[in-house]
Amino acid sequence: MEKYYVSRKKYEELVQELKDLKTLKAGLSVEIGEAAAQGDLRENAEYHAAKEKQAETLIRIQELETKLRNVEITDNLDVDHSEARIGATITIKDEDADIEFTYTLVGSMESNPDKGLLSVKSPLASGVLGHKEGDEFEAQLPRGPKKYKLVKLEYK
Repeated sequence: MEKYYVSRKKYEELVQELKDLKTLKAGLSVEIGEAAAQGDLRENAEYHAAKEKQAETLIRIQELETKLRNVEITDNLDVDHSEARIGATITIKDEDADIEFTYTLVGSMESNPDKGLLSVKSPLASGVLGHKEGDEFEAQLPRGPKKYKLVKLEYK
């Protein structure tokens, strides 16, 4: 079974989402019962909308329960802090463009590059993993290999 790596904050958000969805599911069951009591179900839009929402909710609940059973909280991981690993905040320099970027290396469930959260499964993160501050490395990007330098490495 696949492990899902998340921060403690993200784990708590997922647990709260699951709790909210279970509350929603209970409310939808009442809605479906009330809509069904109105008679002919073939033309009952409220009933069909509630059933559809219930199906979506059940799928998300199942997905969250599976992931939460297999979650590993990155705040608790014992990793070598001298190397780029999950949980590290890295500043890298594009050697060709002379531009620096800062990312926090996270699991795929938290990935959001626009917010500076880079999945360790991404090509760029895969290239930097295991490197130390000051190392140059090559990342195999979709457009081909690209050279970078790990300028700064920190664990917060």
